[in-house]
Amino acid sequence: MNNYVSTLSSAFDEFFTELKRALDGVNDEEAYTQPSPASNPIGWLVWHMARVEDHWINGMFCGIEHQWTRGGWDKRFGMPSEGNGARQSIEQVMAMPHIRLSDLVAYYDAVRAETSRVIRSLTDEQLAKTIEHPRKGTITGSWIVGHVIVEESQHTGQVAMVRGILHGFDR
Repeated sequence: MNNYVSTLSSAFDEFFTELKRALDGVNDEEAYTQPSPASNPIGWLVWHMARVEDHWINGMFCGIEHQWTRGGWDKRFGMPSEGNGARQSIEQVMAMPHIRLSDLVAYYDAVRAETSRVIRSLTDEQLAKTIEHPRKGTITGSWIVGHVIVEESQHTGQVAMVRGILHGFDR
């Protein structure tokens, strides 16, 4: 494994480990508790994170069907096959079915297994490949990988913050 692949793998592993640490001790009821009326609950954040990673890595980077539909998670959760939560109103966020946190993590684990395979086999050509995105214009594989790391890291911090509000910040 070359240095940049090792670095990217480490970044993906680190925020996923931190996410799971932040989820430790959160129960299913707490997963849908809002710390304020305009805040995203942990359950929605975990679903959104998994969907975002699935969209960008499987859909945009690899050009394959999302794990969300391929694995039947959309049907299992009774949710639409399209969308990943981006630009949802708080009313839409709160209308999400209250899915057990362990089931959301199982979906994210399935997405992460695919992401790990992709990241560990990256080539310079894949990272340089250009893709036309409907809102962002021309992007590269490098941009996608970097975007996922940044977005998922931010959301991991949000999960940790909500968990801290619910359980205290001493963990």
